[in-house]
Amino acid sequence: ERIARAEVLPVLRQLEVFGFHAATLDLRQNSAFHEKALVQMMNRAGLPNDAYASWNEAERLEFLEKELALPRPFLLPGASAGPEADAVLDSYRVLVRQHAEFGGEGLGALIVSMTRSLSDLLMIYLFAREAGLVELTLEGLVCRLPVVPLFETTEDLERSPELMRQFLAHPITRRSLERQRFLSQTAARDSRSVQQIMVGYSDSNKEGGIIASQWALQIAQEALTQVAAESGFAIRYFHGRGGTISRGAGPTHRFLEALPPHTIGGDLRLTEQGETIAQKYANRGTATYNLELLLAGVTGVSVKQAKMPEPSRPLKSVMARLAQTSREAYQALLGEEDFMEFYSQATPIDALERSAIGSRPPRRTGQRRLSDLRAIPWVFSWNQARYYLPGWYGAGYALEELATSDPENFEGLIPEVSRWPFLRFTLNNVETSQASADLPLMTRYAALVPDESVRGRIFGMIREEFERTDRMLARIMGTSELAPRRPRFQKTLHVRADALLVLHAQQIELLTKWRALQATGDDDAADAMLPELLLSINAIASGLRTTG
Repeated sequence: ERIARAEVLPVLRQLEVFGFHAATLDLRQNSAFHEKALVQMMNRAGLPNDAYASWNEAERLEFLEKELALPRPFLLPGASAGPEADAVLDSYRVLVRQHAEFGGEGLGALIVSMTRSLSDLLMIYLFAREAGLVELTLEGLVCRLPVVPLFETTEDLERSPELMRQFLAHPITRRSLERQRFLSQTAARDSRSVQQIMVGYSDSNKEGGIIASQWALQIAQEALTQVAAESGFAIRYFHGRGGTISRGAGPTHRFLEALPPHTIGGDLRLTEQGETIAQKYANRGTATYNLELLLAGVTGVSVKQAKMPEPSRPLKSVMARLAQTSREAYQALLGEEDFMEFYSQATPIDALERSAIGSRPPRRTGQRRLSDLRAIPWVFSWNQARYYLPGWYGAGYALEELATSDPENFEGLIPEVSRWPFLRFTLNNVETSQASADLPLMTRYAALVPDESVRGRIFGMIREEFERTDRMLARIMGTSELAPRRPRFQKTLHVRADALLVLHAQQIELLTKWRALQATGDDDAADAMLPELLLSINAIASGLRTTG
């Protein structure tokens, strides 16, 4: 018996948890990339050239429905349709071979980044049909792997409930989810089929600021959970959190408490990105602690929510107002004339774009527009210059507007900070970002902008909002002193301040010289300086313990 307990039981436990694989592998691609792939496949099959790209959503859905009723593929075996089509289909064929040889337990989901419409999801079934990742049943096609949307922007989050209502009602989706539930190791425990939905934190913050982003995510999850329940499905939320507050990070237990009621239910996925992987999982001790914290948090919140009625939130309308007002203030800054000129010179974004870091290029298409810049370098560059702007800008304006025009609701908001986990989590994150910023250093980085009128106008807006946010947080929290309330956080800021000040001074000097060499056309000398400049970025990121 002792031998069995010591040697056999641990192996059985591992198999119960993991099966014969360590983890499942998801496949993720952007909806725009998928669209190019489908157009190439249609062209290769002799369908009207580039027709799909010009169709509206109704025309696209009509075409997809007709195709999904047929079992035949578009292409002959081994035929090439174009770079995007080949990339998508080759990836799916790898999954087909894996499934045939080892089964599907090691395979995850087919995730569609930037899901904007129902057609973005239904076209995945066409790719699966093309690659052989479907089965033909008496009822029709069944996809072997789940198709998962990723809702990232504010508009996409707002559209997501109705989109998912249509997707969950589609016959192929319903057949596929039921088939996947039947084959799952956990089928005996699942009374309902589970639809996974991924929600992103980065793009919604980048376009609307932190309060608008957090509220959009909150409202979308509440609505999606209701839609799934009405459709007879459960939802597994996959939270695409980044390593910084403006991209969804924050204390794990506070994050879990802040999620809408009945959105966990013992089932949750989330991403760990960038430097947080090393910080949380670099050794057995910290890895064990963080995994136990996550497990305990999910279990505790699930049990608590299962036994409690949904709490009333009398200030939901106030929160919606704060979200809208803060978003308007944030977008006013981004839409200000010459904002991109200020941003590109007051932060080291130009140096960051020359670094070979990250899994994807800093810009989606290579165009020098704010909308084309990915969220990671956007946040990374503001953090490097000690602005931390995406984590607090717009919050002060929204709170001040509420206090001025509706003082009764503003006063009612203050006690809710201690009672409403979502509000506490959001405002604590705003406070953390604002406290991590450094106004004197922000001023020194702003001095890198040569045009005095641009510098004065844009930085004036930033400084005014920074000071406003500081004042309004003091009113909400009851004091402007951080140390009495959050002594550990205050200590982490204090112990690193002097060393970081030296590093920032070095970086500002390097940026000045590097840009001067580029302006004079001395590219060789500028390239020779680049490693030292990138080293300064690395050093500051290490000191701040955050990138983007």
